[in-house]
Amino acid sequence: MGEWPKDKLLRHGPELPMHERIRCYQHNVRTIRAAGCAVPTSAMIDTLDPAEIELWFADSAFQIDRLGNAISALTAEIEDPDQ
Repeated sequence: MGEWPKDKLLRHGPELPMHERIRCYQHNVRTIRAAGCAVPTSAMIDTLDPAEIELWFADSAFQIDRLGNAISALTAEIEDPDQ
């Protein structure tokens, strides 16, 4: 097992245009593989296919939104238990 290439990985956050996010993500997958490490499938998908990466971004955004809504609902219930 190689050493995790943390200093060589690029950010691929939602502030970037989708084509740039995909390019950075592909770079990261290639960099992780080249370092002899496994792509952590619990956090990423191990693919270079742009369509699959874009779908993964969309799924991740949906999950984050769903969790945010659930947390807000729980917080509202805790703050006002009579409702």
